[in-house]
Amino acid sequence: MDLETKPSSFTLFTRLPLELRLKIWSFIAPGPRTVSIKYKGLSFYSIGKGFSAAAGWRSPDPIPIILQICQESRTEALKSYQLAFGSYHNPPRIYFDFSKDTLRFGNNQGDARMTVPEMLQSGPIDYMLDVFLGGDFYGADDAEKVWFMITDIDESVYGRRAFCWDEIRLFSGLMELTIMPWEEDEMADELMRGYQDTLRTVAGKHPEWIVPRITVISATSGTHWGTLELAEGV
Repeated sequence: MDLETKPSSFTLFTRLPLELRLKIWSFIAPGPRTVSIKYKGLSFYSIGKGFSAAAGWRSPDPIPIILQICQESRTEALKSYQLAFGSYHNPPRIYFDFSKDTLRFGNNQGDARMTVPEMLQSGPIDYMLDVFLGGDFYGADDAEKVWFMITDIDESVYGRRAFCWDEIRLFSGLMELTIMPWEEDEMADELMRGYQDTLRTVAGKHPEWIVPRITVISATSGTHWGTLELAEGV
C-alpha cells in the first residue's frame, strides 16, 4: 500500500479487545512532566472602585492529551492524574501525577510560550513557597503529596536566617528538590556554603524532617553547582 492509499483514520478501535485498547492508552500517556504553577488573582471594578479576588493556583502547561480524547482514555488517565492544588476557597485546577511529575515554582511559570533566553532576560520571580503554604485565601492543598520539586531562588531569600528550608520541610513527602538560584556562577561557592549551613541548622531543629535529595543548578547559566547533604548523625 503506497502513501496515497493509506487510510487517514482507524474506525475499528472500539472493536479491539479491551486489553489492547488499554495498552494503547498507556503508550499515549505522557512520561514524567515538569508542571509549572502560578498564583492567579482577579481584579475588577465596580461603582468606580477597584477590587481584587483570589482565583487560585493555575498552570500554563497543557493538560495531558490522554485526558481529552474520549471517556475511556480519560478514565484510564484518572488512575494516575488527579486534580490538585486547590483549597477551601478555590477548586483544584491542575492535573498532576504525584508519582512522577515535578512541581515547578519558577520564572517560566509566567508564560508557557516563553523561550529560555526570554526567561533569563526577565529575571527572577517573586518568592511563592510561603504563599502556597500560607493557607487562607492564597494557600493550596497537597504540599505533603509532592515528591519532586524545582524552585527558583532570588536574592530576597538569601539573607533569611533559615534560607528557604522552613518552607521546604513542610513539603513532607518531598524526595527530590532542585534549587535554581538567580546569581552568577562566581557566587556559587559562597552561596553553597550558606545553603549548607542553613540546611544543617534547620534540620537540627527539626529531627523529624527527612531531608530530600537536593541539587543546585544556576538559573542563569544552567551550571550544576553541586548537591547538598547532611553529615552523618545530623
